[in-house]
Amino acid sequence: MKKDSKSSKLKIVLAVILCVVIAIVVPTGIYCAVKQESPVKVIRSIFVTNETRIIGKWQNDARTSAYEFKDNGTYDSYFSTFTYSGDYVVKGDELTLSNPSNDSTVTYQIKVSKNELYMVAIKEGGLEKDKDEETEVKYNRVEKIKTKSISEIINGLTEDATE
Repeated sequence: MKKDSKSSKLKIVLAVILCVVIAIVVPTGIYCAVKQESPVKVIRSIFVTNETRIIGKWQNDARTSAYEFKDNGTYDSYFSTFTYSGDYVVKGDELTLSNPSNDSTVTYQIKVSKNELYMVAIKEGGLEKDKDEETEVKYNRVEKIKTKSISEIINGLTEDATE
């Protein structure tokens, strides 16, 4: 009789575990199908969000532009010696930057890892960008932002043009 009792308890435990797994897998599968997102990406986003990962300083390899995203929802954008500030919002894999000084917004599709940030502008001023104009820009996480001056950028361009 004890063996039957243990067997029935084991069956109940397995049934509960199976129900929990189904309760998680089915809605996740439906969500991924509707949103056309990878299940791995969805599950990973549960534990670490792009909103958390993006905080920090980012600079491109050419040192022509950089961003600093702060945990209070503000950012600084650097192009050479020029700095622009504003607010940002991250929703899933989209980053929207708002610049109050010229009342503009730009939305990027982003991929963020521990040390790399990839950005593709998909909307400017609320208007969708032409797919042919979309280019992905890679930024690396840095301790300190060191962008080139305008004269360094121009010198680099003229050197490239003469080669």
